Amino acid sequence: MHGLKATSAQAIHTLAILLVLGAPSWAWACPTCKDGLSDNYVSAYAFSILFMMIVPYVLLVSFFAYIVVCRLRKPAAERKELSADELTQIALKKAKQGIPTQPPAFD
Repeated sequence: MHGLKATSAQAIHTLAILLVLGAPSWAWACPTCKDGLSDNYVSAYAFSILFMMIVPYVLLVSFFAYIVVCRLRKPAAERKELSADELTQIALKKAKQGIPTQPPAFD
């Protein structure tokens, strides 16, 4: 069975290499490599800088939008705030089961 996995992995790697070598227009590593062969160096660098500046913000906005959407999808009954007594009861139930309710304190 191990030989079959190794053979299929090797076949996938070979196929990927042939695909990249066979279609170099699909393998644009960066704008500099793509446009570096022409006289368009300035636009290639400008595009790569803009891309690197925008991606972190897009990732952060996507992450927080995901959190907001997940929060809003919960029914209102599940989103209610628990009182101190309710939290105490939950903590006591967990303590009886041996489930820690707080991280350990380090001195």
